[in-house]
Amino acid sequence: MVKIEVKGPIVSNDTVWVYHFLGWDACCPKDISEKLAEAAGDDVVLEINSPGGICSCGYEMYTALMAYGGKVTAHVITAASAASLLVCAADEALASDTCIFMIHNTRTEASGDYRKMQGCADLLKEYNEGIINAYVRKTGKPREELQEMMDKETYMSPKTAIEHGFIDGYIFGEPEGRDSGSAEAQGSTLLQAVNTEVPVIAEDRAKEIMAALALMRRNLPDTAGSTSGQQGKEEAQDAAICQKEQDNSIHADSEIKSTAGDAGEGEKKNMTLEEILAEHPEAGDEVKSLLEEAKKEGAEGERGRLQELDAISASVGASALNEAKYGENRMDAKELAYRSLVEDGKKAENYMKNAMKDSEDSGAGDVGAGCADEQPADESDDMASYVNARKGERKACS
Repeated sequence: MVKIEVKGPIVSNDTVWVYHFLGWDACCPKDISEKLAEAAGDDVVLEINSPGGICSCGYEMYTALMAYGGKVTAHVITAASAASLLVCAADEALASDTCIFMIHNTRTEASGDYRKMQGCADLLKEYNEGIINAYVRKTGKPREELQEMMDKETYMSPKTAIEHGFIDGYIFGEPEGRDSGSAEAQGSTLLQAVNTEVPVIAEDRAKEIMAALALMRRNLPDTAGSTSGQQGKEEAQDAAICQKEQDNSIHADSEIKSTAGDAGEGEKKNMTLEEILAEHPEAGDEVKSLLEEAKKEGAEGERGRLQELDAISASVGASALNEAKYGENRMDAKELAYRSLVEDGKKAENYMKNAMKDSEDSGAGDVGAGCADEQPADESDDMASYVNARKGERKACS
C-alpha cells in the first residue's frame, strides 16, 4: 500500500517549488501522478489536509485519481474547495473524527468593462458545472441542490458530510458510544490543522519570483569552460521559466540549477540558490523583495483572519476564540462559527432531553387540564355580600 499526502494549498506544477523553497506545504498534480505511477496498481491511501487552491490543478488531480487502476482510499482531515474534488475521486472516503469538509463556488479576480465582467461570471459558472459533475457522481444528489450548497459555501462536519454522501464513513469507526477521551486522543494524533499563515501565492506573483531567479542566473559571469551549446541550453531554460504558461514537464530543480550533463572542466556544477545568492548578493535583491512581499501578503491575510474572529467574539466562548486564534488547531471565523453552532445545537438537544425527563419525574403529566369552556368563578358577588355584612355588624355595635 502506498500513502500519498496532500498537504497545504493545491498549486501548479510550475510554482510548487516556490512554496517548498519558503518552507511551506503545497501539493501539485505532478505529486499525485508520480506517486500513482510508483504505486503501479497497488492500493493507495490518500491523506488530505488541504484548504484547496487552483481549480484547474484540482481537475487534473481528480482525473489522475479516477483513471488509476488500483483502489484509492481517502483519509480526510480537512478538504475544502478544490481539495473536495480529490475526496470525490476516491473509491472510498473516510473521515477523521475531527474532519471538516467544505464546498463553494469557484472564484477569481477580474477588471474591465461590463462585457469583461459578465464573461468572467459566465466562465465561473462553467467551472462550477465541472465541479458539480464530480459531486453528482459521488453523492447522487440533484445538480440544483448541489449548486445551492455551493452558493451557501457549505461547511460540513464528518456526520453531515456522511449524510450528504461526500464521505462514506469514519477512519476509526463510528464515534458515538465510544469513550470520548479515546476518540479525542486518536483524532489529535492524526489531525494537523491547515496552517492559515500559508497563503496561496497568486500565479502571476509566483511567475515574478521565478522570472527574477531566471534574471539572476543570466547575470552570472560566463565560465571559461562553458560551450555555446551549454549557453544555448541555459538560455532556453531561462526562457521557459519566464513564460506565463509553462510546460508542466519542467522540474523545479531545473529552474534553479545549471544543467550538469555537458559542463566543461572548471565549471561550477549544480549551484544551489543559497550559493548563488552568497556569490552575487546584488542579483538576489529583487528575489528577496518579492519574497518579502509574498510574506507581507500572508501576514495581512493573518491579520484579516484575527479581525474576523474578533467580530464574532460575542457569540462564541472565550476559550474557543483563543484556541481558534493562537492554538494548535487554528481556524477562521467561518469555521469557528460553524463549530460553535454545532456545539450549541448539541447543548440545546441535551437541555430539552433533561427538561423532558424532569417533567416526567415530577409527575406533571398526571395533572389534568381544564375544559375549554370552563370559566373562572366570579367572586365579586361573594365579596360584596361579605363587605355589606361587616357594615351591618358595625352599625349594630354602635
